[in-house]
Amino acid sequence: MILNLLYFVVILMALVLIHEAGHMVVAKWSGMRVERFSIFFGRPIASFTRGETEYAIGWLPLGGYVKISGMTVGEELEDEVKHRAYTAKPAWKKIATILAGPAVNIVLAIIIFAAIFWIGIPTTTGTTSVARVNSDSAAERAGLQPGDEILAVNGVSANGDAARVRAELRSGTEGDTVRLTIEREGQTLERTAELQVLEDVTGDPQTNPETGRPLTGLGFTFGSVEGPTVRSGPLEGLGRAWDFTWFILTTNVEVIGEAFTSSDARDEVSSIVGVGAVFNEVADNGLIDVLQFIGVISLALGIFNLLPILPLDGGHIVFAIAEKVKGSAFSVATYNRASFVGFAIVMLIFVIALQNDIGRLTGEGFQIDR
Repeated sequence: MILNLLYFVVILMALVLIHEAGHMVVAKWSGMRVERFSIFFGRPIASFTRGETEYAIGWLPLGGYVKISGMTVGEELEDEVKHRAYTAKPAWKKIATILAGPAVNIVLAIIIFAAIFWIGIPTTTGTTSVARVNSDSAAERAGLQPGDEILAVNGVSANGDAARVRAELRSGTEGDTVRLTIEREGQTLERTAELQVLEDVTGDPQTNPETGRPLTGLGFTFGSVEGPTVRSGPLEGLGRAWDFTWFILTTNVEVIGEAFTSSDARDEVSSIVGVGAVFNEVADNGLIDVLQFIGVISLALGIFNLLPILPLDGGHIVFAIAEKVKGSAFSVATYNRASFVGFAIVMLIFVIALQNDIGRLTGEGFQIDR
């Protein structure tokens, strides 16, 4: 647990490091003056200076930042550095500098996903053996046990095919009686059970996406055995990585959009606490799961920072474009108001996410006495 937590912190620091490094490298390339490169926020607990840039680690582990001269609205600059200020540069250089951070995270995610496909994805083959029986389920009431082998359903032979068993169970309706032929410790047994409507993780009924009918079953899961490892070539791996990245990206954008209108979507949002808990679960599952976790978090970091609100990267990009169209800079008051609203939105998201995580970990969340 403690070791996994340390690994998680190191992973976060590395992802923040490359994100901020993207900003810094493009800013320096654009001729901007970079005053500070910081992992985490707050007063530095460690720092050193190279050239004109201070490199630091802050005490508050909530991200990181690159301090570019002139990026703080209304700040006073010395005459000799004004031409190197963020505000003095053309819009395309501003956008390139801000976009570089999220872009590095997204590119890193694609590379990680490609590496997973290159290394190879272990496959599994389903069996007709019962792996787990849900509590208070039709399977439990029928006396099914882990290790039982399903031989037939209503006289239809399973023939070692879990899909055939599943199809037979899903062809009925709730309350229908099914006859199971099972093998347990070398003995052939007969059991009867009543079909129930299957539920998803939120407790809602599962439905067939093609027919819209409720899915029926008995409330148990099949076992599986390891199959061959499937490896992709260099180009195929990159293609599959891009498809996987696009799927996650579009899914995240949909979830973010739904979070503003749907309480169910807001319930799925997680804070750094929940993400750390997920890593603790996957850390011991092997290299593939750890790499996938890092790739997904890197992608999520890039997507979140592209939200079009200050002080996030997306907000700075929107203001750079708006000022180009307007032909002049916005006032300090406008920036301050936008930053206040944006910061309030970010904090609201953080509080909702933290509430969700506390609820998941304790089963309670924040409780208010009434």
